[in-house]
Amino acid sequence: MIRLIGALLTAGGGAFLGFAAAGRLNRRVNVLRQLAGAMEQMDREIAFRLTPMPELMERLAKEYPSPVGELFDRCRRGMEELGEHSLAEIWRSALSETALDLDGRAAVVLDELGEVLGRFEESGLRTALEHAGTELAREAELAREDGEKRGRMYRVLGFASGGLLVILLL
Repeated sequence: MIRLIGALLTAGGGAFLGFAAAGRLNRRVNVLRQLAGAMEQMDREIAFRLTPMPELMERLAKEYPSPVGELFDRCRRGMEELGEHSLAEIWRSALSETALDLDGRAAVVLDELGEVLGRFEESGLRTALEHAGTELAREAELAREDGEKRGRMYRVLGFASGGLLVILLL
């Protein structure tokens, strides 16, 4: 009986690891989609309402779940030191402190956006936000496609490795 329970726990552990890896891929897609939506919202707020940056960051922090909301909350809190640090430094600091788990093109796009925030007039800022939103949406789509392929593979490998381990141990 104990061997059966051990075998089930071992197989379940392998399956859990596979599903956890697939879940991380899905989380990345969600974060990228939320960031793309936030860029579009920032563009609209700046274009139509001329919302000041601290107020805009506060709104975004409230509207988006963690970790995206946390990014904007860190930016809002960092803006209290706006005279001592530039908005680009505050943005980079918030990006490094927030667990977005982004790499590649998405990380570069967000980093480049920090250089534009607070430096350019409305049209330059809106162009940069539109570009960032488009790039992040494209990255989200690529991540979704990759997540479908690799997620399925991770789940199968989790089950298979758990089953193989059970066979080896019995």
